[in-house]
Amino acid sequence: MKYYYKIYGLILESDYEFHQFVKADEGLEKDTDIKIIHGGIRKDIEGHITENHNVGFYDGGMWFKNQVGSFWIHDKSEINFVENEGLSADDAAQFLPGMCLSILLWYRGDVMMHGACLFYKGKTMIISGNSGAGKSTLTTELINLGAKLIADDVTAIRNENGEYKAYPAFPAQKLCDDQVDRSGMERKRLKRVKYDKNKFEIPRIDVFCSDAKRIDCFYRIEKQDVELLKKEIITGAEKLRIITDSIFIKWMFHENFKLTPEDMIKCIGIANQVDIYRVIRPDEKDTLKDIIRYIDGNT
Repeated sequence: MKYYYKIYGLILESDYEFHQFVKADEGLEKDTDIKIIHGGIRKDIEGHITENHNVGFYDGGMWFKNQVGSFWIHDKSEINFVENEGLSADDAAQFLPGMCLSILLWYRGDVMMHGACLFYKGKTMIISGNSGAGKSTLTTELINLGAKLIADDVTAIRNENGEYKAYPAFPAQKLCDDQVDRSGMERKRLKRVKYDKNKFEIPRIDVFCSDAKRIDCFYRIEKQDVELLKKEIITGAEKLRIITDSIFIKWMFHENFKLTPEDMIKCIGIANQVDIYRVIRPDEKDTLKDIIRYIDGNT
């Protein structure tokens, strides 16, 4: 059976069902842009996959193996995946919406940012930061205040007629235990994320923004050993550094999979278009309301 979805402004055909994705309207399946196929990894690539050789690159594609399965991304349009022995397709599929689609869309020319994207008070903002910085807590509070979700953890940015726009991912958010409790959600009604038992998957259909939006601002959230909340407007070359440091799959860059001059031009274009702010929050203090006030003051 084939399933059809609309994601990142593209039509996805898959023989694996994604309950969290937005289904494509009838008739759109003929306009398929990308495919996800369970099985079908080419034999010569299968022969390269071993415990000691778990990633490979070639012109226009790559493959990798991790703790749950093997994945082959190729031709700027297809992802094949196979689960490891003793595991299920569901186990392996956990890596398709984030890592695999990010790699595929990078090959297609999108800039994939590690951060949530929201439409809030008439502006489109990306909230980025390292693990534990408080991105999800801030994103959830902004949603509670009326923000619409465009993407939760990975934002796809595409140049459209000279404007850099964020394209909607899917209506779901991953939240840690304390964030769920803080929001007053009932855990028994929520689904645990398989590969990260400390997180829940939260449906966000009611607050999902399904339209591509021109990006206006970028907030880099950091947590450090400081006494007071620090806020600064980023200018000059530092804007470009923050953009490139926030690329989702930067840690995977390799001789055959890297920032090209064309990619740098896109990053420069994004940096020139958006206002960038850095917020450094104290390690042990609750500064959420202060950060919200700062964001409100910039919108």
